[in-house]
Amino acid sequence: MIDRYRYLVESGADPAEWSYAWRSALNRGGFQAVDLLMEEIVETGRCVGCAACVTICPVDVCEYRTERPVDRHPEACVLCVLCAEVCPVLRPADKDLHEMLDLRPPAIDEGFGPYGYGVYARSTDPDWVARAQDGGLVSALVIHGLETNALAGAVLGDVKPEQRQIGRHILATTREEVLGAAGSRYTYSPNTLALLDAMRLDVSPIAVVGVPCQVDGVRFQQNSSIPLSLANWYRDNIALVIGLLCSEAFTHESIAKLGEMIDVEPERIENINIKGKVVVRLNDGEIRTASLKRYQEFARPACLYCLDYGAENADISAGGIGMDNWTLTLVRTEAGHRALQTAIDDGWVESRPLEDEPRGMFLFDMLAASKKKNRPLPALMPTLPERETLGWLNPKTFYTKGPGAPAAIEDETP
Repeated sequence: MIDRYRYLVESGADPAEWSYAWRSALNRGGFQAVDLLMEEIVETGRCVGCAACVTICPVDVCEYRTERPVDRHPEACVLCVLCAEVCPVLRPADKDLHEMLDLRPPAIDEGFGPYGYGVYARSTDPDWVARAQDGGLVSALVIHGLETNALAGAVLGDVKPEQRQIGRHILATTREEVLGAAGSRYTYSPNTLALLDAMRLDVSPIAVVGVPCQVDGVRFQQNSSIPLSLANWYRDNIALVIGLLCSEAFTHESIAKLGEMIDVEPERIENINIKGKVVVRLNDGEIRTASLKRYQEFARPACLYCLDYGAENADISAGGIGMDNWTLTLVRTEAGHRALQTAIDDGWVESRPLEDEPRGMFLFDMLAASKKKNRPLPALMPTLPERETLGWLNPKTFYTKGPGAPAAIEDETP
Protein backbone atom coordinates (compact mmCIF):
# COMPACT_ATOMS: atom_id res chain seq x y z
CA MET A 1 0.00 0.00 0.00
CA ILE A 2 2.84 2.38 0.80
CA ASP A 3 4.38 1.49 -2.56
CA ARG A 4 1.06 2.25 -4.26
CA TYR A 5 0.94 5.70 -2.63
CA ARG A 6 4.53 6.46 -3.62
CA TYR A 7 3.83 5.37 -7.17
CA LEU A 8 0.82 7.69 -7.43
CA VAL A 9 2.81 10.63 -6.07
CA GLU A 10 5.96 10.07 -8.09
CA SER A 11 4.30 9.12 -11.39
CA GLY A 12 2.52 12.45 -11.77
CA ALA A 13 -0.96 11.10 -11.04
CA ASP A 14 -3.67 13.65 -10.30
CA PRO A 15 -3.17 14.54 -6.60
CA ALA A 16 -6.90 14.03 -6.09
CA GLU A 17 -6.20 10.34 -6.72
CA TRP A 18 -3.45 9.93 -4.13
CA SER A 19 -5.96 9.02 -1.43
CA TYR A 20 -7.04 6.08 -3.61
CA ALA A 21 -4.10 4.20 -2.11
CA TRP A 22 -5.59 3.90 1.38
CA ARG A 23 -9.26 4.16 0.44
CA SER A 24 -8.98 1.15 -1.84
CA ALA A 25 -7.13 -0.72 0.91
CA LEU A 26 -10.02 0.03 3.28
CA ASN A 27 -12.38 -1.68 0.85
CA ARG A 28 -10.24 -4.80 1.15
CA GLY A 29 -10.24 -4.81 4.95
CA GLY A 30 -7.89 -1.94 5.69
CA PHE A 31 -4.22 -1.82 6.61
CA GLN A 32 -2.04 -0.27 9.30
CA ALA A 33 -2.09 3.24 7.85
CA VAL A 34 0.00 4.61 10.69
CA ASP A 35 2.97 2.98 8.97
CA LEU A 36 2.33 5.11 5.88
CA LEU A 37 1.98 8.21 8.04
CA MET A 38 5.22 7.53 9.88
CA GLU A 39 7.30 6.63 6.84
CA GLU A 40 6.09 9.36 4.51
CA ILE A 41 5.37 12.25 6.88
CA VAL A 42 6.77 11.95 10.40
CA GLU A 43 10.12 10.26 9.80
CA THR A 44 10.83 12.49 6.80
CA GLY A 45 10.26 15.63 8.86
CA ARG A 46 7.28 16.73 6.76
CA CYS A 47 4.82 16.62 9.68
CA VAL A 48 3.32 20.05 10.39
CA GLY A 49 2.11 18.99 13.83
CA CYS A 50 -1.59 19.69 13.24
CA ALA A 51 -2.50 16.66 15.44
CA ALA A 52 -5.37 15.60 13.17
CA CYS A 53 -4.11 12.01 13.09
CA VAL A 54 -3.91 11.91 16.89
CA THR A 55 -7.38 13.28 17.51
CA ILE A 56 -9.10 11.12 14.87
CA CYS A 57 -7.71 7.76 15.99
CA PRO A 58 -10.41 5.69 17.75
CA VAL A 59 -7.89 3.61 19.72
CA ASP A 60 -5.09 6.08 20.59
CA VAL A 61 -2.37 4.47 18.52
CA CYS A 62 -0.35 7.70 18.57
CA GLU A 63 0.62 10.11 21.28
CA TYR A 64 1.57 13.73 20.60
CA ARG A 65 5.13 14.57 21.62
CA THR A 66 7.42 17.44 20.62
CA GLU A 67 5.00 18.72 17.97
CA ARG A 68 4.44 15.42 16.19
CA PRO A 69 2.67 12.07 16.59
CA VAL A 70 4.62 9.21 18.13
CA ASP A 71 3.57 5.65 17.29
CA ARG A 72 3.29 4.26 20.83
CA HIS A 73 0.67 1.54 20.49
CA PRO A 74 0.78 0.09 16.93
CA GLU A 75 -0.69 -3.19 18.15
CA ALA A 76 -3.95 -1.34 18.93
CA CYS A 77 -4.52 -0.28 15.31
CA VAL A 78 -7.94 -1.33 13.96
CA LEU A 79 -7.03 -0.68 10.29
CA CYS A 80 -9.54 2.15 9.86
CA VAL A 81 -7.00 4.30 7.87
CA LEU A 82 -8.41 7.51 9.35
CA CYS A 83 -4.95 8.79 10.34
CA ALA A 84 -3.92 8.84 6.68
CA GLU A 85 -7.28 10.19 5.58
CA VAL A 86 -7.02 13.36 7.69
CA CYS A 87 -3.36 14.28 7.10
CA PRO A 88 -3.22 17.55 5.11
CA VAL A 89 0.37 16.84 4.04
CA LEU A 90 -0.28 13.43 2.45
CA ARG A 91 -2.76 14.89 -0.04
CA PRO A 92 -4.72 18.01 -1.00
CA ALA A 93 -8.32 18.47 0.11
CA ASP A 94 -11.08 16.58 -1.69
CA LYS A 95 -12.76 18.60 -4.41
CA ASP A 96 -16.12 18.51 -2.63
CA LEU A 97 -14.84 20.21 0.53
CA HIS A 98 -16.33 23.57 -0.42
CA GLU A 99 -19.78 22.00 -0.67
CA MET A 100 -19.54 20.99 2.98
CA LEU A 101 -18.29 24.45 3.99
CA ASP A 102 -21.39 26.23 2.65
CA LEU A 103 -19.52 29.22 1.25
CA ARG A 104 -20.93 32.72 1.60
CA PRO A 105 -21.74 34.24 -1.82
CA PRO A 106 -20.16 35.58 -3.93
CA ALA A 107 -17.33 33.23 -2.83
CA ILE A 108 -14.65 35.30 -4.52
CA ASP A 109 -11.27 33.57 -4.86
CA GLU A 110 -8.42 35.97 -5.50
CA GLY A 111 -5.69 33.44 -4.77
CA PHE A 112 -6.15 33.03 -1.01
CA GLY A 113 -9.33 30.98 -0.84
CA PRO A 114 -12.98 31.86 -1.49
CA TYR A 115 -14.68 34.43 0.70
CA GLY A 116 -17.92 36.39 0.74
CA TYR A 117 -16.70 39.72 2.08
CA GLY A 118 -14.09 41.32 4.28
CA VAL A 119 -14.04 44.01 6.97
CA TYR A 120 -11.86 45.34 9.74
CA ALA A 121 -13.45 44.33 13.03
CA ARG A 122 -12.79 44.51 16.75
CA SER A 123 -14.41 44.11 20.15
CA THR A 124 -16.45 47.06 21.41
CA ASP A 125 -15.00 46.52 24.91
CA PRO A 126 -11.87 48.73 25.22
CA ASP A 127 -10.45 46.48 27.93
CA TRP A 128 -10.59 43.51 25.59
CA VAL A 129 -9.00 45.54 22.80
CA ALA A 130 -6.11 46.38 25.11
CA ARG A 131 -5.81 42.86 26.53
CA ALA A 132 -6.24 40.73 23.42
CA GLN A 133 -4.45 40.78 20.08
CA ASP A 134 -5.24 43.27 17.30
CA GLY A 135 -8.64 44.37 18.55
CA GLY A 136 -9.86 41.28 20.37
CA LEU A 137 -12.23 40.17 17.61
CA VAL A 138 -11.67 36.44 18.07
CA SER A 139 -12.13 36.63 21.85
CA ALA A 140 -15.32 38.66 21.37
CA LEU A 141 -16.78 36.17 18.88
CA VAL A 142 -16.05 33.20 21.12
CA ILE A 143 -17.37 34.81 24.31
CA HIS A 144 -20.46 36.07 22.49
CA GLY A 145 -21.10 32.53 21.27
CA LEU A 146 -20.69 31.11 24.77
CA GLU A 147 -22.94 33.66 26.44
CA THR A 148 -25.71 33.42 23.84
CA ASN A 149 -25.58 29.58 23.94
CA ALA A 150 -24.54 29.37 20.31
CA LEU A 151 -21.42 27.63 21.64
CA ALA A 152 -20.75 25.43 24.64
CA GLY A 153 -16.98 25.57 24.38
CA ALA A 154 -14.02 26.59 22.27
CA VAL A 155 -10.74 24.92 21.36
CA LEU A 156 -8.04 27.55 21.87
CA GLY A 157 -4.35 28.01 22.43
CA ASP A 158 -3.26 29.09 25.91
CA VAL A 159 0.19 29.43 27.49
CA LYS A 160 2.17 27.67 30.17
CA PRO A 161 2.07 29.65 33.42
CA GLU A 162 5.85 29.60 33.81
CA GLN A 163 6.55 30.73 30.23
CA ARG A 164 3.96 32.90 28.54
CA GLN A 165 5.30 32.33 25.04
CA ILE A 166 5.11 28.54 25.07
CA GLY A 167 1.69 27.38 23.99
CA ARG A 168 -0.64 24.68 25.22
CA HIS A 169 -4.14 23.62 24.19
CA ILE A 170 -7.27 24.40 26.17
CA LEU A 171 -11.00 23.72 25.99
CA ALA A 172 -12.50 27.03 27.17
CA THR A 173 -16.08 27.13 28.41
CA THR A 174 -16.17 30.48 30.25
CA ARG A 175 -15.47 34.16 29.59
CA GLU A 176 -12.57 34.04 32.04
CA GLU A 177 -10.92 31.10 30.29
CA VAL A 178 -11.20 32.78 26.88
CA LEU A 179 -9.76 36.07 28.12
CA GLY A 180 -7.01 34.20 29.95
CA ALA A 181 -5.94 32.68 26.65
CA ALA A 182 -6.21 35.95 24.68
CA GLY A 183 -3.28 37.21 22.64
CA SER A 184 -1.05 35.58 20.05
CA ARG A 185 1.95 33.36 20.54
CA TYR A 186 4.42 32.80 17.75
CA THR A 187 5.59 29.42 18.92
CA TYR A 188 3.47 26.45 17.89
CA SER A 189 0.54 25.41 20.06
CA PRO A 190 -1.32 22.17 19.22
CA ASN A 191 -4.74 23.72 19.89
CA THR A 192 -6.71 20.89 18.33
CA LEU A 193 -5.62 18.36 20.94
CA ALA A 194 -8.42 19.93 23.01
CA LEU A 195 -10.89 18.32 20.62
CA LEU A 196 -10.35 15.12 22.59
CA ASP A 197 -11.44 16.91 25.76
CA ALA A 198 -14.55 18.25 24.03
CA MET A 199 -15.50 14.79 22.82
CA ARG A 200 -14.76 13.08 26.12
CA LEU A 201 -16.82 15.63 28.07
CA ASP A 202 -19.47 15.86 25.33
CA VAL A 203 -19.12 19.63 25.07
CA SER A 204 -20.95 20.81 21.96
CA PRO A 205 -21.37 22.77 19.85
CA ILE A 206 -17.82 24.08 19.85
CA ALA A 207 -15.66 26.60 18.03
CA VAL A 208 -12.12 25.80 16.93
CA VAL A 209 -9.53 28.56 16.74
CA GLY A 210 -6.27 27.63 15.06
CA VAL A 211 -3.64 28.37 12.47
CA PRO A 212 -4.15 27.23 8.85
CA CYS A 213 -2.61 23.76 9.13
CA GLN A 214 -4.87 23.02 12.10
CA VAL A 215 -7.90 24.35 10.22
CA ASP A 216 -7.10 22.05 7.32
CA GLY A 217 -6.72 19.07 9.66
CA VAL A 218 -10.13 19.77 11.19
CA ARG A 219 -11.77 20.13 7.79
CA PHE A 220 -10.22 16.87 6.58
CA GLN A 221 -11.66 15.20 9.67
CA GLN A 222 -15.11 16.66 9.03
CA ASN A 223 -15.05 15.87 5.31
CA SER A 224 -13.65 12.36 5.61
CA SER A 225 -15.01 9.85 3.12
CA ILE A 226 -14.74 7.26 5.89
CA PRO A 227 -17.91 7.83 7.96
CA LEU A 228 -16.80 6.47 11.32
CA SER A 229 -18.04 7.89 14.62
CA LEU A 230 -15.13 10.25 15.29
CA ALA A 231 -15.41 11.93 11.90
CA ASN A 232 -19.17 12.17 12.36
CA TRP A 233 -18.74 13.81 15.79
CA TYR A 234 -16.47 16.51 14.39
CA ARG A 235 -18.81 17.15 11.50
CA ASP A 236 -21.88 17.40 13.73
CA ASN A 237 -20.46 19.30 16.70
CA ILE A 238 -17.92 21.82 15.39
CA ALA A 239 -20.09 24.86 14.70
CA LEU A 240 -17.45 27.49 13.92
CA VAL A 241 -13.84 27.41 12.73
CA ILE A 242 -11.80 30.61 13.06
CA GLY A 243 -8.48 30.58 11.23
CA LEU A 244 -5.57 32.79 12.26
CA LEU A 245 -3.37 34.21 9.50
CA CYS A 246 0.06 32.61 9.68
CA SER A 247 3.23 32.85 7.59
CA GLU A 248 5.17 30.58 9.92
CA ALA A 249 5.55 29.73 13.59
CA PHE A 250 8.80 29.74 15.53
CA THR A 251 10.61 27.13 17.57
CA HIS A 252 10.41 27.14 21.35
CA GLU A 253 14.13 27.86 21.39
CA SER A 254 13.40 31.09 19.52
CA ILE A 255 12.08 32.73 22.69
CA ALA A 256 15.48 32.48 24.38
CA LYS A 257 17.11 33.81 21.21
CA LEU A 258 14.65 36.71 21.10
CA GLY A 259 15.48 37.47 24.72
CA GLU A 260 19.15 37.68 23.73
CA MET A 261 18.30 39.95 20.79
CA ILE A 262 16.51 42.48 23.02
CA ASP A 263 18.69 41.83 26.09
CA VAL A 264 16.04 40.61 28.54
CA GLU A 265 15.27 37.38 30.33
CA PRO A 266 12.82 35.32 28.22
CA GLU A 267 10.44 35.07 31.19
CA ARG A 268 9.86 38.82 30.95
CA ILE A 269 8.37 38.57 27.45
CA GLU A 270 4.64 39.09 27.88
CA ASN A 271 3.48 39.46 24.28
CA ILE A 272 4.93 39.29 20.78
CA ASN A 273 3.46 40.94 17.71
CA ILE A 274 4.92 40.99 14.22
CA LYS A 275 4.36 44.17 12.23
CA GLY A 276 7.23 44.17 9.75
CA LYS A 277 9.43 43.91 12.82
CA VAL A 278 9.15 41.97 16.07
CA VAL A 279 7.32 44.07 18.65
CA VAL A 280 7.80 42.75 22.18
CA ARG A 281 5.85 43.86 25.24
CA LEU A 282 7.57 43.06 28.52
CA ASN A 283 5.86 42.19 31.78
CA ASP A 284 6.28 45.77 33.03
CA GLY A 285 4.65 47.24 29.92
CA GLU A 286 7.89 48.31 28.21
CA ILE A 287 7.97 47.86 24.44
CA ARG A 288 11.09 46.70 22.63
CA THR A 289 11.61 45.78 19.00
CA ALA A 290 13.85 43.36 17.15
CA SER A 291 14.73 42.60 13.55
CA LEU A 292 12.22 40.28 11.90
CA LYS A 293 14.88 39.18 9.43
CA ARG A 294 17.07 37.96 12.29
CA TYR A 295 14.18 36.37 14.14
CA GLN A 296 13.13 34.44 11.03
CA GLU A 297 16.31 32.41 11.37
CA PHE A 298 14.43 30.57 14.12
CA ALA A 299 11.31 29.82 12.09
CA ARG A 300 9.91 26.33 12.55
CA PRO A 301 11.23 24.16 9.65
CA ALA A 302 7.97 22.17 9.44
CA CYS A 303 6.13 25.29 8.29
CA LEU A 304 7.58 24.82 4.79
CA TYR A 305 4.99 22.09 4.26
CA CYS A 306 2.01 24.41 4.73
CA LEU A 307 0.93 26.45 1.69
CA ASP A 308 -1.91 28.27 3.42
CA TYR A 309 -1.37 31.76 4.87
CA GLY A 310 -5.01 32.83 4.97
CA ALA A 311 -6.72 29.82 6.63
CA GLU A 312 -8.58 29.24 3.38
CA ASN A 313 -10.91 26.59 4.74
CA ALA A 314 -12.01 28.45 7.89
CA ASP A 315 -15.43 30.00 8.43
CA ILE A 316 -13.70 33.26 9.34
CA SER A 317 -10.07 34.18 8.68
CA ALA A 318 -8.64 36.75 11.04
CA GLY A 319 -5.35 38.54 11.58
CA GLY A 320 -3.79 41.82 12.59
CA ILE A 321 -2.72 43.25 9.30
CA GLY A 322 -3.40 46.73 7.99
CA MET A 323 -4.51 48.76 11.01
CA ASP A 324 -3.46 48.73 14.67
CA ASN A 325 -6.09 47.48 17.13
CA TRP A 326 -8.28 46.13 14.33
CA THR A 327 -8.50 42.64 12.86
CA LEU A 328 -8.61 42.10 9.11
CA THR A 329 -11.53 39.70 8.84
CA LEU A 330 -12.57 37.59 5.86
CA VAL A 331 -15.96 35.92 6.12
CA ARG A 332 -15.81 32.74 4.06
CA THR A 333 -18.93 30.75 4.96
CA GLU A 334 -22.51 31.18 6.06
CA ALA A 335 -21.55 29.99 9.54
CA GLY A 336 -18.89 32.68 9.69
CA HIS A 337 -21.36 35.32 8.55
CA ARG A 338 -23.89 34.34 11.22
CA ALA A 339 -21.28 34.46 13.98
CA LEU A 340 -19.92 37.87 12.98
CA GLN A 341 -23.23 39.52 12.13
CA THR A 342 -25.00 38.45 15.32
CA ALA A 343 -22.06 39.76 17.37
CA ILE A 344 -22.29 43.08 15.49
CA ASP A 345 -26.08 43.25 15.87
CA ASP A 346 -25.79 42.58 19.61
CA GLY A 347 -23.19 45.32 20.04
CA TRP A 348 -20.24 43.06 20.90
CA VAL A 349 -18.25 43.80 17.72
CA GLU A 350 -17.83 46.86 15.53
CA SER A 351 -16.61 46.89 11.95
CA ARG A 352 -15.36 49.25 9.29
CA PRO A 353 -14.69 48.83 5.55
CA LEU A 354 -11.44 47.42 4.26
CA GLU A 355 -11.27 50.49 2.06
CA ASP A 356 -10.40 52.53 5.16
CA GLU A 357 -6.89 51.09 4.86
CA PRO A 358 -6.28 49.39 1.48
CA ARG A 359 -2.79 48.42 2.58
CA GLY A 360 -4.28 45.57 4.61
CA MET A 361 -5.54 43.59 1.65
CA PHE A 362 -2.42 44.46 -0.32
CA LEU A 363 -0.28 42.88 2.40
CA PHE A 364 -2.68 39.94 2.76
CA ASP A 365 -2.43 39.21 -0.96
CA MET A 366 1.36 39.53 -0.93
CA LEU A 367 1.84 37.25 2.08
CA ALA A 368 -0.63 34.65 0.81
CA ALA A 369 1.10 34.56 -2.58
CA SER A 370 4.53 34.29 -0.95
CA LYS A 371 3.38 31.24 1.02
CA LYS A 372 2.66 29.42 -2.25
CA LYS A 373 5.28 30.89 -4.55
CA ASN A 374 7.15 28.23 -6.54
CA ARG A 375 6.07 25.52 -4.10
CA PRO A 376 4.86 22.06 -5.15
CA LEU A 377 2.42 20.13 -2.98
CA PRO A 378 3.99 19.16 0.37
CA ALA A 379 4.32 15.47 -0.50
CA LEU A 380 6.56 16.50 -3.41
CA MET A 381 8.80 18.76 -1.33
CA PRO A 382 12.24 17.69 -0.08
CA THR A 383 12.42 15.99 3.29
CA LEU A 384 13.86 17.69 6.34
CA PRO A 385 17.15 15.70 6.11
CA GLU A 386 17.45 16.74 2.46
CA ARG A 387 16.99 20.38 3.45
CA GLU A 388 19.58 19.99 6.20
CA THR A 389 22.03 18.69 3.60
CA LEU A 390 21.28 21.73 1.46
CA GLY A 391 21.88 23.94 4.48
CA TRP A 392 18.60 25.86 4.16
CA LEU A 393 15.87 25.28 6.73
CA ASN A 394 14.12 28.68 6.61
CA PRO A 395 10.56 27.90 5.41
CA LYS A 396 9.96 31.50 4.39
CA THR A 397 12.73 31.66 1.81
CA PHE A 398 13.42 28.09 0.68
CA TYR A 399 11.37 28.54 -2.50
CA THR A 400 12.02 32.26 -3.03
CA LYS A 401 15.73 32.75 -2.31
CA GLY A 402 16.94 29.29 -1.38
CA PRO A 403 17.51 25.97 -3.18
CA GLY A 404 13.88 25.75 -4.31
CA ALA A 405 13.87 29.09 -6.09
CA PRO A 406 13.79 28.99 -9.91
CA ALA A 407 17.16 29.31 -11.55
CA ALA A 408 17.91 32.81 -12.73
CA ILE A 409 17.61 33.30 -16.47
CA GLU A 410 20.77 34.83 -17.86
CA ASP A 411 20.41 37.87 -20.06
CA GLU A 412 21.80 36.87 -23.46
CA THR A 413 21.37 40.31 -24.97
CA PRO A 414 24.70 41.33 -26.52
